[in-house]
Amino acid sequence: MLHPEIFDNHGFYYPIGNSPAINLVGYLPPEIDAEVLLLGCGDVRNILFTLFTEPSDGIGNGAQRKYHFTCCDFEGAVIARNILLLAMILKNEETTTMWPIYYDFFMSEKCSQALKRHLGELLSASEDVDSWLKSNIGKVLTVGSKSTLAVVRHFWGAWMKDLNDKGREGQRRKSVERELSNIVKEHHHNRSVISLARSAGPLTLEIVQASIEHFNHYWKHGTTDRQSQRPPVPNPTFCLSKFGKKLSVHYGTNPLSGFHLSTAVVPFGPSDFQPMHGSSDFTPLVKCAKQEFELWCQAFRKARDDNTVTICFFVDDALGLCGNLSPVTDPTGIKEINETNSISKGYLYNHPNQFNVIDVSNLIDHLGTYNILLSVLPLLRKNHTSYLNTETLLHHEFDLDHGTEALYNVFGVDPASLFTLLGITVVDLICGQTSISHISEHQLEAFGKGPQRHSRLVWKWISSFQPGGLSENCALILQRPEFAYDEGTMIAFLAAIYKKLFTIENHTWAMQQLQKSLQKGSLINFIQHNSRTTFSLLLQRIKKVTSKTVDWGSLVEKLTVVIAYECGSLIASCFQQEQDALNHLHGVKTTDYLRDHPAIAAFKYGRQMGLGEHRHSNALTCITISVPIKAFHKLLIRDSKTIGNPQLQINLACGSMANHFCALRRSFGKLDAVDASEPGLFIQQGAPTFKEDFDGWIGTSDILYSCMVPTWFILLNSCEASLSIVSTPVTSLLVDDFGPLMNLFEASVRDRGKVRLSTEFPLNKSFCDSPEALKSARESYQIKDKAFNTTKDDKSNQKPTPNSSGVQSEYKLLMVGRHQRQSPQIPWLQMLGGGSNQHAHNETTRPKISRISYRWSVESDKSLVKLLEDKAPISTTKFGSSTIRIHLGPTSKAVTFPFPICGEIKISVARKSKFIEIDTPLYDGDKTPIYCHFPIGITNKSHRSISPWSIHRINLDNSPSVLIDLTKHDKGSYEWINSVATFSLSKQERANINSSPTKYFGDLMSEIKETIHMILVRYTGIQGSKHSAFVLSCVGIGGYMLIYVKNIRIDLSGQSITADCALLPFEDNTISQIAPMLLNLHNAPLTNSPEESKAWLQLSPSWVERCRTWEHKPNCQYLKTSRVPLSAPDLRIGDSPICSCGKGIFPKEFHDDPVIKPLLRYATRAALGPLFPPPYSKELQNLQELIAAVSGINLSTLTVAEPKERVCAACGKEETEDRKLKKCVACMNIEYCSKECQKKDWKAHKKTHKS
Repeated sequence: MLHPEIFDNHGFYYPIGNSPAINLVGYLPPEIDAEVLLLGCGDVRNILFTLFTEPSDGIGNGAQRKYHFTCCDFEGAVIARNILLLAMILKNEETTTMWPIYYDFFMSEKCSQALKRHLGELLSASEDVDSWLKSNIGKVLTVGSKSTLAVVRHFWGAWMKDLNDKGREGQRRKSVERELSNIVKEHHHNRSVISLARSAGPLTLEIVQASIEHFNHYWKHGTTDRQSQRPPVPNPTFCLSKFGKKLSVHYGTNPLSGFHLSTAVVPFGPSDFQPMHGSSDFTPLVKCAKQEFELWCQAFRKARDDNTVTICFFVDDALGLCGNLSPVTDPTGIKEINETNSISKGYLYNHPNQFNVIDVSNLIDHLGTYNILLSVLPLLRKNHTSYLNTETLLHHEFDLDHGTEALYNVFGVDPASLFTLLGITVVDLICGQTSISHISEHQLEAFGKGPQRHSRLVWKWISSFQPGGLSENCALILQRPEFAYDEGTMIAFLAAIYKKLFTIENHTWAMQQLQKSLQKGSLINFIQHNSRTTFSLLLQRIKKVTSKTVDWGSLVEKLTVVIAYECGSLIASCFQQEQDALNHLHGVKTTDYLRDHPAIAAFKYGRQMGLGEHRHSNALTCITISVPIKAFHKLLIRDSKTIGNPQLQINLACGSMANHFCALRRSFGKLDAVDASEPGLFIQQGAPTFKEDFDGWIGTSDILYSCMVPTWFILLNSCEASLSIVSTPVTSLLVDDFGPLMNLFEASVRDRGKVRLSTEFPLNKSFCDSPEALKSARESYQIKDKAFNTTKDDKSNQKPTPNSSGVQSEYKLLMVGRHQRQSPQIPWLQMLGGGSNQHAHNETTRPKISRISYRWSVESDKSLVKLLEDKAPISTTKFGSSTIRIHLGPTSKAVTFPFPICGEIKISVARKSKFIEIDTPLYDGDKTPIYCHFPIGITNKSHRSISPWSIHRINLDNSPSVLIDLTKHDKGSYEWINSVATFSLSKQERANINSSPTKYFGDLMSEIKETIHMILVRYTGIQGSKHSAFVLSCVGIGGYMLIYVKNIRIDLSGQSITADCALLPFEDNTISQIAPMLLNLHNAPLTNSPEESKAWLQLSPSWVERCRTWEHKPNCQYLKTSRVPLSAPDLRIGDSPICSCGKGIFPKEFHDDPVIKPLLRYATRAALGPLFPPPYSKELQNLQELIAAVSGINLSTLTVAEPKERVCAACGKEETEDRKLKKCVACMNIEYCSKECQKKDWKAHKKTHKS
């Protein structure tokens, strides 16, 4: 219901992931059990890599972390494949057998027999839910609903049927070969696909040529490896999906994409450094991927043996699952809707309803940012460590062309203002940096801007950062603030969001996009990701944080008029009935006509009565249209490339009145008949029932479309309902087929055979096909509802709230900006905004929160009133990012604002009214304090858990180490390390550093990044002499910290590099002991400004915590002092910022190094890596600009070599299955089809031949 319904009988199947695996719990402290929700989970690479890269034996002597993964994908074949693979791993199947089954289009007879055996075991164990959950596999690989088991069992059975049908195997093989060839011709012809290279992260340019060769090989031969002949059996798991028995695999699919191909150059284990130097031989890529796959399998088996992992699977749409996971945390706020949905799918309630990690893959590209946030936020635990991970793969609005406007373009309003209202933020918006690298994207864009750009964002609940670290009690997160604000500017703010949500309804915008598409010669698919439910849920969330002093009802009424007249949508008024219905459902506002009895409303607003339908008193009614599948015939036979996936809507029309409804629910099946003998309009009490047809678009059943509509409208005489295609510049091509209204189906609302009216949404009876089963399902739902009501939030560390309402503070938002266009039809619009008309010359000024204020009322405290009356001195002190302490004489009050603040604090005193008011600007990213750049704190005292807020963890021992050997490899082989460090700089930071011939002093982040850069490149020896020891020295004070780098390692999850090092801050009480040892240490001094020195002291605990493998002790100094860093807030040189719990704990290779061994007892292991600008920053460097600036080379004139067909050097014949080419054994560069051709070509070839 959140995402508009589309005609989706065609689309792409994604059996394999298209981006490298990430550590799903990388921002979660290692002591905390992981409850992870994966929406749009795709394949299992992220789960397997997470289990591999995290310490498998726990931290120190502590208990091992438990993992519960809840995986959801709307494609049943994906979930069926995932369970199949994981079951094979648990059954100890050979890797060489599993790989072709999971990754290749064709497999051997041996693999085919193994697949049949495993499918047989899965089918035997899945005869019913109870059997599955009691099986050995089902105890680890659970299912969250009966429908999930039914769907995956359907696919397992279909695959088994294909494998058993040997008589048609040859025909299926030829069909797959033909489809592969067609995909290559349509999508790969005359172009080089380089997207696979991003999986090498910092080594992208090393493997570009090899990745192109492998991509072409895979799509030509259907196998990962080079083989003498194509295996005989087509893989059925690639050939059947929700789109039917056709090859719908996405044209960018490659089996190596999900692995870390940097390990082809920097292998796991003590292997040699193996630079590829642009080689086109893809053998190292295949080898490293299979090696990593084997490591993943071992990790999963160990987690099973240790009883630390459970995976729960759902076949469901992501947004629907969020609504069904918990009735209480349901984002739709409509219990009855979720009840029918959950019961229809047979939910088992064997899953968490709150999560500390939510990963949504790149669903933002397909479902929209607002829909994702509004759906998942109610499911995200409210504490410092919980987070949401989002990715984008399409350019979307996160486009470098938008630069710093990128986030504004995503939301349509000032992002900081929106985040204040939602309580969540993008981490790097506040911190100004991220530890996640996107260098591969910058490097790939050097070859031309393609349709993809991969980026990752991490979102967390807004915290109050303090110089002494985050506070464990999470007061700011757990409180529910309320806001007062000016009605007019908030209307302008919400109207701007509405305009963004429904941009494609703006005719001017649509025509501009059409013109751009014609100029580029490409089709723009006008898919709208948002429905009126999206806007209603946003209003619901804003209402929850709105002060009772704001006239909410008046605001919504005026907002409705502004939307109709000022937002550019020509059809907004046609959706007003739907918006009002949804607002009523979500408790936003009930409009007057929905308060009236429907019969009275029909008379008042429709000017005509129905047939005396006074018995129907519900304000809303569910309408379900049963559309025969033949109504879609003309769409089914059309080429999908010409129309894309058109959006559908239900229309209600009566005379000249018409209303559209896009918040639809769709099912496949036939409604059960009901006994409705009474005359007149029939509205069924309760939920109509049907049996789901899992064949979907390839079946023969009706398609059921349902939505909630105002009852009064269907009471009107001659009310007609229809299902139509939403009009866009693209769908206008369908007018000839469906007429100007583009109706697919229409009927009278009184036609009981085609239209069903009911008080609830239809209920699928496939999993509750008896009254007793339905009653039991409803009771289970109610029991779970009550249980969830008692545990709505994670309250393990929650302290009592100051008042019973849970509202801790009320703030006033001082908003600026408003829509300036005046409309003579609505005079009161001139009053909106409440301010002067100083910006009247602009069409619009962007509405945003400029300042935020808090009023301290002292009226109830006589002693405070006395101080105020006696004119006691009043002042303020700012603490941390968002706390201000108001001083009134000897007393004070701390006020924590819901978003970081900055700038001048204004004080207003009303002695007669007995209050003090402070207001301050909202943080704008300028002059960020050190502790906001690098927040860290105690996140759970009982677990002795310390965690950086903005830097992800890395398991150094499972990260490949770069062998630096300049006697075997020239400096150019390690230049990629310099590139990573270089791309950590923004354009401005690079300009800052280049402006100074010596160490740059000025901008803090420029200084820090230059120091990190120098450590990395000087350790490798590619710039200056090689060093392992570095002493940081503060100007005017001297040395304060030793950094001893033992290795450079690949940060696989962050697609970056990190220095595996010993960190030794110089402490006043130990400097005399270590000084003699330092004198014998050949080190490189690195000079820092006083500000940078403080930043390094602030950062050092984060470097340590991100790779910690030990427990903090019960007497840890962090816990005793409640300060992280330990030397905060002064960060004085001579005081250690790091606790002593991890001192001396290093792996053997450190202790075997005689240079650092004597100092290890004073040092702590750390992972020091580059810090990057946010991926949406315009200040990101571009490889084309960078190389042009350095060497004068114009990359726009360079192209990637086109894939070459393998042909005989003499006769030019291509290689075929029957005619294999063989290389000249000496030079290995030239290929011939026969000895005769080689002899014929010898005279020409011997000139370049090298023996």
